[in-house]
Amino acid sequence: MGPLRRKRSMSKEVKVMEHQFDGIEEHDNPLPGWWLSIFWIGVAIAIVYPIYYHVLYPEKLTFKKYDLEMAALAEMEASKPVEVVTTQDLMAEYKAGGWQESAAAAFKANCAVCHRADAGGSIGPNFHDDYYIHGGKLENFVKVINEGVLQKGMTPFKGVLKPDQIKHLAFYVRSQRGTPVDNPKEPQGKKVDEEGNFIEEAAPEAAESPEAPAEEAPTPTE
Repeated sequence: MGPLRRKRSMSKEVKVMEHQFDGIEEHDNPLPGWWLSIFWIGVAIAIVYPIYYHVLYPEKLTFKKYDLEMAALAEMEASKPVEVVTTQDLMAEYKAGGWQESAAAAFKANCAVCHRADAGGSIGPNFHDDYYIHGGKLENFVKVINEGVLQKGMTPFKGVLKPDQIKHLAFYVRSQRGTPVDNPKEPQGKKVDEEGNFIEEAAPEAAESPEAPAEEAPTPTE
C-alpha cells in the first residue's frame, strides 16, 4: 500500500466535528482504551479510599495510629506504681553522698545559664543564702526542677532528666546553702530555718517600703 492510499484510509477513520473556527477542525475520536482504563481506576480509588480509611477503618490512618499508641503509652505510664519519696528518704540519700561530682556537672550544663556556674544567681535566684521562693526543703527543690516555673521562664526538667539526676540536682542546690560566693545576687523570697521551713521574714529588699515618709504639715504661726 502506497503512502497516498494509506493517507486516504486514515482520513476515513477520522471523525470531524461539524463546527470549524478559522479553518481549524476539531476531531471527535475515542480515547485509547489504556487511557480510559487508568482514568476509571483512578476514579474508583478516589471513591473507595476515603470511604475505607475515613469511614470504615479510621484507626488505620497514620495520625490515628499515633494517637492510639500515645494513649496506650499514657495508660501504661499511669498504671505504674507511683514512687513516694519522703523527706527522710531524700535526706538519707543526700547525706550518703556519692552524687556530688555528677550533680555539679549537671548543674553547670542545665542551670548555670540562669543561676551562674557558682550558683550565685543571675536571672534566677542565688542558692547560697537562707532565702527561698518556693521553700528550702529537698522535696521543694525536686518539685521545682520537675515542674519548672513557667511564669518565671524556668523550664520543667521532668522527662528531660532522669529522676535520679533531678534528685541529685536538688541535693546540689541544698549543698550550696551557707557556702561563700563572690558577688552573690541579692536575696529573694522568704527566709527558711535549718530544716527548710519558711520563717515569716521577707528578703531584705522586699521588707523595705519604697514609699518615702510623709512630711509633717508646718505649724501655722501668728
